[in-house]
Amino acid sequence: MKINFKTKNKELIHSVETFVEDWESSSPYFSVKTSGSTGRPKTIKIKKEYARASALTTCEYLDLQSGQNALLCLSPNTIAGKMMLVRSMVCNLNLYVVEPTSTPLASIDDPLDFIAMVPMQVQQTIQENSEKFQSGQKIIIGGGPISSDLEREIKNQPFDAYHTFGMSETISHIAMRHISSENQCFEALPNVHFESKDGVLIIHAPHIGIHNLQTNDAVALIDSRRFRWLGRRDFVINSGGIKLHPEEIEQYLSHVISAPFFIYGIKDELFGEKVVLCVEAKPLNIGKSFFEKVLSKYQIPKSIYYFDAFIYTESKKVNRLKTIAEAPFYEEQVL
Repeated sequence: MKINFKTKNKELIHSVETFVEDWESSSPYFSVKTSGSTGRPKTIKIKKEYARASALTTCEYLDLQSGQNALLCLSPNTIAGKMMLVRSMVCNLNLYVVEPTSTPLASIDDPLDFIAMVPMQVQQTIQENSEKFQSGQKIIIGGGPISSDLEREIKNQPFDAYHTFGMSETISHIAMRHISSENQCFEALPNVHFESKDGVLIIHAPHIGIHNLQTNDAVALIDSRRFRWLGRRDFVINSGGIKLHPEEIEQYLSHVISAPFFIYGIKDELFGEKVVLCVEAKPLNIGKSFFEKVLSKYQIPKSIYYFDAFIYTESKKVNRLKTIAEAPFYEEQVL
């Protein structure tokens, strides 16, 4: 692997070089912090042999070749960033390193074959540096759901896009959805298979040491290698006995709301929990009729919380719990 630093950020350079040294050391493990998007972040140890197996699986699935150019535009302190380094070392890729900004391709003129981004980076690059995207590039997109509008924009781009599914505990992704092929299902990577219990995904990936890992993800299981993702079980809202998946509601609202937003369940004396729309925007003055166009009567928010800014994790995910608990907002009732 050859590393090309396209940054003068000493802290970033140090983080990358430190991880490479750690990887090449005699220790059989490396440590990584979970994202903290659904709870308190924690540090976990990952076996290098499992990380190597995961990297080889991704390179095989995407048909990446030795000597191709890859881009690290995610924090090397996250599992996503660390695994881009591992893939580059294991698969002998030339790795370009830039700061994890919203438009990471702005400073890159060399052709790139393989890129990992979060949805926000893809969105901003399409808007500001779309000429940097090229035919033949393979881009994996993770870290959160992809809105309907962004998915439509992606399909008009020349690159080959994959939406990834995984977590720190699965050493990054273990399934992908090929966006460019209109596929709505996640497909298991080699040596991975699934089952579900009470609608919750269970993962088997023995090559990376995973056996019967029960997730917090609600899915519609198609077969042992494919599923449709419905949302996080730990975000499920029980409103008057009706169970609602915030991510499903968000998918519908992504057609009509362009500002960053998320759906959350707030305790309510009458319903047990009520649906709240959280928006990173000034008050929009929208009423019930606005939501009736895209949502069922049970899915319509009872209130809208307007935030000047959400709180984000280091991996650029909205920290819903912390945003609700700590960030100031203005509340508007939906009438």
